[in-house]
Amino acid sequence: MTDWTSAGPRNTVVVHPDDMPDLRLVNEGGPLWGCCGPLGTGGRNMACGCGALVATLAADCIGPHEPHLDPLRTYAFDAEEAG
Repeated sequence: MTDWTSAGPRNTVVVHPDDMPDLRLVNEGGPLWGCCGPLGTGGRNMACGCGALVATLAADCIGPHEPHLDPLRTYAFDAEEAG
């Protein structure tokens, strides 16, 4: 399917929600929330354990459920090699 449109910010990495279990949603409610969750239009709304905002979750019922990692605040590494 090549006609899919992402719900979150451009130039970010979309991951499966189960692949980021340690991130928590912050700033719940308000004008940038739909009836079922965040619209993803208000910027970063997910924080890691230290409290740094590192991702944007778009998860209202009107669109896809997509967490977008901020490329300036996150990086990937091989956990087995880092061990």
